[in-house]
Amino acid sequence: MHDIHILKNIFKYLQEQEDQACRKLKKVHFSISEFGNFNQEHFLEHYRHAVRATRFQGLEIAVKTIPFGPELEITGLEFAGQTSKEE
Repeated sequence: MHDIHILKNIFKYLQEQEDQACRKLKKVHFSISEFGNFNQEHFLEHYRHAVRATRFQGLEIAVKTIPFGPELEITGLEFAGQTSKEE
């Protein structure tokens, strides 16, 4: 399934970011284009299924729908011990 492949790549990227920062991720911000192949509910359904039994199971996520732009994009990362910033 195409969505699972995308999520595996996302988890790989998140792991690389944690390793690089030497800190655990607390929250990931995503944006989804209104004109993409899937919507927020579709993405969240696949995300919740794929994240089970991974190191990111308790990770907070925020998903924002945008009118134009990339189909799916990570727009922000928050690490443990980092103060939250408004987007």
